[in-house]
Amino acid sequence: MAGQKSTTEEFSQALGEEVDSTFNRLVFLILKESALSAKDKALIALACSVAVRCERCILRHKEAARKLGASREEMLEAAAVAGLVRMGSGFNAAAALLDDE
Repeated sequence: MAGQKSTTEEFSQALGEEVDSTFNRLVFLILKESALSAKDKALIALACSVAVRCERCILRHKEAARKLGASREEMLEAAAVAGLVRMGSGFNAAAALLDDE
C-alpha cells in the first residue's frame, strides 16, 4: 500500500481539484496533533474502520498507526473496542424484539 493512492484519493481527485484539496485539508486538520495525539487519532480511525467493516480502510489506518508508533497490542485493543461497540449496537437493535412483551 505504501506509495499507492487510496481509492478515496482517486475518488476525490476525480471530483476535481477543489473537492480534492478541500478533502485533503480536512484530513490534515482533523488528524494533526492537538488535544489528541496523532497516534491516538490513528488508533481511533483504525477502530472506526473495524466498526464499519471496511477492509481497505483497516489496512490504510493500520499502516498509518504503525508509522506513528502504535504497537500491535494497541491496534488489537482498538479493534476489540470497535468489535464491542458493534456487538453492543447489535444488542441495542435486537432489543426492539422485546417491545412486544
